[in-house]
Amino acid sequence: MAKLNIVVVSAETQYKVTIKNKISDPEIAIVGYADYTKESRLKIEGYTPDVVVCVASSPVEAEIFKFIEGMHFQKSGCSAVIVTDDVNVNMVNKAARIGVRQVIDINSTPDTFCQILREVNEYEQEIRSQLNIERRVRSKVISFFGSKGGTGKSTVAANVASALAKKGSKVLLLDFDFSFGDQNLLLDLEPKDTVVELVQDPEGIGIEKVNSIAVMHSSGVVLLAAPKSPEYAEYVSPEHVSSIIENVRPYYEYVIIDISNGFSDQSIVALENSDEIMLVGEPDILSLKEAKETVNILDQLQQKSKIKVILNKNTNGLIKAKDYEKMLDMDVYSTIGYDYSTCAKATNKGQPFVLYSTHSVVARDTMQLVERIVKDKVD
Repeated sequence: MAKLNIVVVSAETQYKVTIKNKISDPEIAIVGYADYTKESRLKIEGYTPDVVVCVASSPVEAEIFKFIEGMHFQKSGCSAVIVTDDVNVNMVNKAARIGVRQVIDINSTPDTFCQILREVNEYEQEIRSQLNIERRVRSKVISFFGSKGGTGKSTVAANVASALAKKGSKVLLLDFDFSFGDQNLLLDLEPKDTVVELVQDPEGIGIEKVNSIAVMHSSGVVLLAAPKSPEYAEYVSPEHVSSIIENVRPYYEYVIIDISNGFSDQSIVALENSDEIMLVGEPDILSLKEAKETVNILDQLQQKSKIKVILNKNTNGLIKAKDYEKMLDMDVYSTIGYDYSTCAKATNKGQPFVLYSTHSVVARDTMQLVERIVKDKVD
């Protein structure tokens, strides 16, 4: 059974926390938070929620009603509810006129609150069916992050992106290793422009500009390349990172991000804007130590719940998956075998090994990872 995904919109942090505490149903998930700003419109669309929960104190300001009306939620196949501290007839009628499905008392119990959300979603599904409105598939943003250099996280990211695209998904690969990104080499692509040209465009960042700069690989994956030289990395700010992700979310089924090692401001913003963080390690004691430290930092950043551990270059050495699981206190999501020859040949040819050597151990293991990613997205 697919989860009911909601986005919570409020100008007050306390209200966001209140709604989070009301989600008692494990089948209801908060996929994002937003506020009532113009920039949030695209952010909310990118989350592709089933229900948008708009929270505000009474009397609800006219600007909030205008914000909700301007989102045209029903066109994208989701519904909106308002949560407030004073539910009255005038407010209910005003909300109904702009397409809000329900006005909910903020003091309602968690069980009542979740039941209302389920009923609203069921009603919206019936309306969509009657009007033949197709539900948009929610985008998933997945970051690949190395516990240290040399784990192979860029290679894994390129192969996962290529495999997803080859399966028919619309995939964008963002090379956010701004100093030493090499996804263009792994895919044998020669982009004329990179992320630097995108962020310097005086017209701002938009999906049309992203698509005009990005280049497509033969597998179907679209790449937005890293700067051509490390000194250009400083041109890309954390705000640029956030804006790029928000702008591309609504248009791609999967957004794969290759993030540089280390916790720069840009990396942290990318991690915070990701749905999942694939933490890539390898079977040696240094990588295990770095992975532990990385998990601790991500925990401090309140990003630990997103982590999925990938043990790359897996061998029958002293450090095994169970050691990662014991040290990190979490399951290893995927293991990928070690095949230096296949990886080296694929890299030198500028081809992902999932396409170049489909029967190799690394290709087989990576495809199993991809199948799990697809299954988890559906579930």
